Amino acid sequence: MVDAVVLLCVYPGKEHPVKEEISKIAQVKSCRITFGEYDLVAEVQTEKVKALGTLMTKKIRAIEGITKSVTLIISESLENNNPF
Repeated sequence: MVDAVVLLCVYPGKEHPVKEEISKIAQVKSCRITFGEYDLVAEVQTEKVKALGTLMTKKIRAIEGITKSVTLIISESLENNNPF
């Protein structure tokens, strides 16, 4: 499994519509609106890295209103305190 965190920038006022669209994608485990440099943070999970690339290019980045994305692949996590 490949776990990743996706940081997203969206056009002003598009945070809620983009969050709703992202939340419909099966590989998205959570999506939250944030303040600061990025407007949303999503936790995603795919079977392979290639599937992560397809998820990003064909599904997430295709959502209207997204202006920028940064994908961080998780390499390690705390087993008891982290959903990854």
